Amino acid sequence: MKSLFYLSLYTTLFLGSFTSCKQISPTQIIKGIVYDASMNNITVVTNEGDTLNISTMNANPQKVPGVLLNDSVKVTCIKEQISGTQILKATDLVVTVHSPYYYIQGTWLEPNPINPKEMQGFILNQNGTARSINMATLLFKNWNLDDRQLTLQYESIGNKQTIVGSDTLNVIKIDADSLILGNDKTVIWRLVRQK
Repeated sequence: MKSLFYLSLYTTLFLGSFTSCKQISPTQIIKGIVYDASMNNITVVTNEGDTLNISTMNANPQKVPGVLLNDSVKVTCIKEQISGTQILKATDLVVTVHSPYYYIQGTWLEPNPINPKEMQGFILNQNGTARSINMATLLFKNWNLDDRQLTLQYESIGNKQTIVGSDTLNVIKIDADSLILGNDKTVIWRLVRQK
């Protein structure tokens, strides 16, 4: 009888050790805005105001796609123990509202004020570089978007001199097809996306 009791006890402890290592955790859904993102991690400010770091390491890229800063997201996570520390790991991610970064990248054009039959403008590349289109004396080099302010770094070439500078413009309107930039209340650029 005693041996049956000890056998039962050892079996319970042995099986218990296996199940305690596996730790099946329930999923958690987090809604918020992407504050920071890297190759293996995103930081989300939740709708409740909490800031959470969520691991995307080894996640299925079809279920957890890349994000841009200020994207509104819905992230399904599980809790996982790694080296004694509990982390949140993304299993599914949906962008519910794209950030202005999503829309602002691309080729933006307007009629040339000197010759309305020609178009001029700029290209804003995903990597932060920029390029002028049909503007020989104003060469855009880089861009940055911060809190609805677009900063364009440029070289102005003319009169045997080159001036390096930057221009910070307010994003008055942005959507999939149009971009309006200005200073204070003055519209500087009224652009359309090249299709």
